[in-house]
Amino acid sequence: MSEHQPHQNYGREIPHLAVEQRRILVTGAEGTAGRALVEQLAARGLQVHCADSQPMCLPSAVCHLMPEPANPGFLPALARIVQRYGIDLVIPASSDALPAISIGRLSLGVDVVVPGPGPTGTAHDRLLTAWSLSSHGVGVPDFGVPSDFADAQDALDAMGGQLTLRSRWASGARVATVFNASDDLDWSAMSDDWFVQRFVPGLTYSVVLYRPLDGKGRLATVLEESVQEDTAAAVTRVREDDAIGVERVARAAVRALGLTGPLEVGIRCGADGLPVVLDVKACFGPHTGLVPEVLDAVLRDHPAPPPTGVRQQAVYGMAPSSRGALRNRVARIGEAR
Repeated sequence: MSEHQPHQNYGREIPHLAVEQRRILVTGAEGTAGRALVEQLAARGLQVHCADSQPMCLPSAVCHLMPEPANPGFLPALARIVQRYGIDLVIPASSDALPAISIGRLSLGVDVVVPGPGPTGTAHDRLLTAWSLSSHGVGVPDFGVPSDFADAQDALDAMGGQLTLRSRWASGARVATVFNASDDLDWSAMSDDWFVQRFVPGLTYSVVLYRPLDGKGRLATVLEESVQEDTAAAVTRVREDDAIGVERVARAAVRALGLTGPLEVGIRCGADGLPVVLDVKACFGPHTGLVPEVLDAVLRDHPAPPPTGVRQQAVYGMAPSSRGALRNRVARIGEAR
């Protein structure tokens, strides 16, 4: 699959840009978080490129259609976009590609806003996330995978009569389905790609955070989600004094997982009032558009590279120190233009 597709804003350049203007690539741009991030960056006067495996049309960005993150061609395609368009910062806005980008980030030769491979891999697997949080004393609902239970009724009994099912992987189904009867489940068809969790009724919160690489600093906003009559979720900021307990749990969760950068933690407070962590997103989440301070912090901690006149970049599959091959690659790109 080519990264350049016949679309009105696919592969085009935005005209009249200063030479020193930053060029930022947002991956996973077709989702809610990606679209909001693209608009925020464009509003700051930056040139924005966006990439996704789904067709998209974002007028304020140069769009690139990518292979799926699981495709072996994903990282080479990403590296070609970075090289050809002089990208100096890559910001993932979807969990799907986080493991691949985290592992291959050094081969891209530019700054990438992503946690390290270890924390990213843990956050990508909801079972590993729950194990890690539980071992660090961070509250989580009872959980497991289908093979932990003899049948659907056994799972329901263990989960207090109600359970939720969703993909075990952060790149899978985001929505959890609630079950309260064994007849609704064909347990023999369930694999351990599914994550089983006790259903916790109560107030739902999304905590949008930014954690610098040094782990210091405090930037967190607690948002309360409420479902209206039309099933649309309304989101409101919670006053700082009323959000201390929820924020504390969210911050403990990202510390336990070793995550840095922009993050979003889903939390629910049950009948006992104790916050438990439902989910952790290790990049810009669906609500980060409501907290522009997070992007401000990202751009502050990931400044533009100094203007050296020569752009030192790595070619995918080649060590950054291979300068001769790099010069040849740059020359070929110049001829192709």
